[in-house]
Amino acid sequence: MKLSSNQESSKSNVVNIEIYTDGGYFEKWDVGGWGSVIFQQNVEIERVSDWQKKTSSLEMELKAAVNALDVLQTKIEPIQTPYQVTLYTDSRILIEGLTQKIHLWRQNHWIHKSGNPVKYQTLWETLERLTHQYQVVWQWVKGHSGNKGNAIADGLAREAVMNRLSQNH
Repeated sequence: MKLSSNQESSKSNVVNIEIYTDGGYFEKWDVGGWGSVIFQQNVEIERVSDWQKKTSSLEMELKAAVNALDVLQTKIEPIQTPYQVTLYTDSRILIEGLTQKIHLWRQNHWIHKSGNPVKYQTLWETLERLTHQYQVVWQWVKGHSGNKGNAIADGLAREAVMNRLSQNH
């Protein structure tokens, strides 16, 4: 199907935002880290990262995505043209939880079939809200496979943890 010239020009006016996120947990030190890198029209515009004690890989993956989308409020809200946000993650659990399971968790009052509470309810709810706000398209990317954005996000997460550990020595 061919686009009309009006459709072509409106499509070319869309600002493309790509976000790469990653989180990790280092059991040996009981410390996790997360990192995110944001690109606008293929140009890097922001890097964010942090660390946390007594956490998990899942919590770090959630925080990476939530914090990256929070940054968009200051980075893309002033843009008057339409934008498309694509968030890349190497966490299938994150994508599956957000796109498939969250509805079941909510119906079951945030209790798993096992009877245990769903961990990180507030983060899941915040991520869902931000996903709808920015109409995020979620994409899985294979970790440690040479993808530039994923490698940067992974490096930021590791660097946050290593910087924290070096401060303690």
